[in-house]
Amino acid sequence: MSNDIKDCPVCGETIKQSAIKCRFCNTDLLAFKAGQEAEIEKPLYSGHPAIIHSVWQWIPIVLTLGIAYLFYWFTSIGITYQITTQRIKIERGVLSKAKDSVELFTIEHFDLHKPLGMRLAGYCVLRLRSSDTDFQTVSIYGIQNLESLADTLRECSLRERTRRRITSIIQP
Repeated sequence: MSNDIKDCPVCGETIKQSAIKCRFCNTDLLAFKAGQEAEIEKPLYSGHPAIIHSVWQWIPIVLTLGIAYLFYWFTSIGITYQITTQRIKIERGVLSKAKDSVELFTIEHFDLHKPLGMRLAGYCVLRLRSSDTDFQTVSIYGIQNLESLADTLRECSLRERTRRRITSIIQP
């Protein structure tokens, strides 16, 4: 094959390399490629929440001469977030593990809370309400730039709803 031609990914006919629409099957090649990329699950964040995510946590740390820091550290390593373009997985526990997973297309509402202590430390809490009966509320905290991640999650949720052809029914 020459460098100036390619096969259409839908019908397999030979078309020009620079074509944006197939002349045989009439497929918009850019939209087709974007649709295929949307189906691939990509990681957005993976890791533990911050050990100190609120200014108020410093009070028990100082009063207990650092012992509270060990408690906060143990609590932090006991939670692992894996956030992708299609789902949110939360693993809890240090010795015994429990994994929860919620699909983004089930997320109906995004709430971003910024309590004073967390805002001073540069963090916030993202609360997600889901239509999944097993996992109705998801709270994510202790992640830097959680506001921009929330915007990305909102876009991914809408994209997943569109891709799966899901409409939400709002009840009064």
